[in-house]
Amino acid sequence: MFDSVGAFTKQFTPVEGGYLYYPSKKDGGKLVTIDEYWQLTEGWNKVAGRSGVWKVAGIVMVTILIWTIISKSLSLPDWTDSIMVAVTVIGISGRLLWTSFAPRRLVRERTAITPPRLASETKRQARALLNWRFIIFALLFSGIAFLGSLNTPERDFKSWAWLIGSGAMFGLYIWLAIQKFRDKWHFIRSHRVR
Repeated sequence: MFDSVGAFTKQFTPVEGGYLYYPSKKDGGKLVTIDEYWQLTEGWNKVAGRSGVWKVAGIVMVTILIWTIISKSLSLPDWTDSIMVAVTVIGISGRLLWTSFAPRRLVRERTAITPPRLASETKRQARALLNWRFIIFALLFSGIAFLGSLNTPERDFKSWAWLIGSGAMFGLYIWLAIQKFRDKWHFIRSHRVR
């Protein structure tokens, strides 16, 4: 559905001698060698690629199994389950964030060889990281959740949270879809002029 490896590699623009990487909106492009690019891609693939996702799923399953055994045998209170879930989520998120910021750490001390990109180009490239299958899936999921939450007869905190959250997600992905259509139209128009 979402190609995390493809999204990671799209951050790098091929140039002579390697790849350009823009660490932020304000920074210019910094050179990453071909060997460094392959090391970064391999590291990301180990964490967020297909094999990395299966490893994480396996670790989570084993953690749940071990925690269930320990929790039941020691008769731990129910709130300790929430702590275990929080620690697991923080651990997985921390590993993903650490690996995703590896290119920034690599080029931190390097000088930029190109000027910063225009804000519109940066936003267009960020939207290009999301493929249409993912956007359609997110639209369907958030749209169904939003419509379902509209039909809730009684409003409590949970139903309001679902209504606001799913509505915001649905609106966001509608906006992203419109922007992607505009990007495509801009691309077609600019190539016709040439």
